[in-house]
Amino acid sequence: RFTASWARCMRPTLGTPVRILSSPTRVVGVSAGLNPDELVVTQAAQGVAVYNVVSRARITAWSLPAEVRLSHAAIAHASSRCYLAVRDRSSLFGWGEAQAEVSGGGGLAFEAPILVVLQSPALRDAVAAVGVDGSASIIRCSATMPAAQKPAATGAVSSAAATASDDQLAMWAALLPLPTGLPPHHPLALLALLRSRAGALSLSVRALAPQLSGSGGGKAPLASVVFFSPLTMPLPPPPPPAS
Repeated sequence: RFTASWARCMRPTLGTPVRILSSPTRVVGVSAGLNPDELVVTQAAQGVAVYNVVSRARITAWSLPAEVRLSHAAIAHASSRCYLAVRDRSSLFGWGEAQAEVSGGGGLAFEAPILVVLQSPALRDAVAAVGVDGSASIIRCSATMPAAQKPAATGAVSSAAATASDDQLAMWAALLPLPTGLPPHHPLALLALLRSRAGALSLSVRALAPQLSGSGGGKAPLASVVFFSPLTMPLPPPPPPAS
């Protein structure tokens, strides 16, 4: 009887869904806000808005000029209190949470289209921008992205190097926290799912070692990131569809 009751308590439950936004334009994506009860909603032609998920009220919004097209979900970076967005899959720009207006211009331009922008507490005041060619660049978050700097990458692999070959594309990427206290001291791994033109899949795993600057202890900003050579593992093909 106790086991059955415990099992019922452990069952995941879903609440009744509520509508936060009804939009006449395409919603590019939704991401977590700066605070636990906030969502960041990105619309291709209307800009970025922050909503409270409890009250469903819009907290703030930034409209963008009609010629600015957002291609990815904007992200809120808690450490720097900034927002970052991607324009036309190729440019990354940012603004501060107290900024009243956002032009959507300027920013950092990338050679390869941006696949995803990733963040992790281990990167402190920076994010990792991953391209569709498997490249990864570490970008310091700033309300004025043209003044942002890329922490210098040292070690075997440059931060601008691609993990994919010419006939491969990165389909997915994520930052994986690694156990601490075990040698070598690599707190992060960058995972990338690659697909060749022939359809073959492989997983690239690259260890990262962020280096902190100064004597700020646990709050010291990021100075550089050591990128190590990736380990690429072929994946078995998916099973054929059931007849």
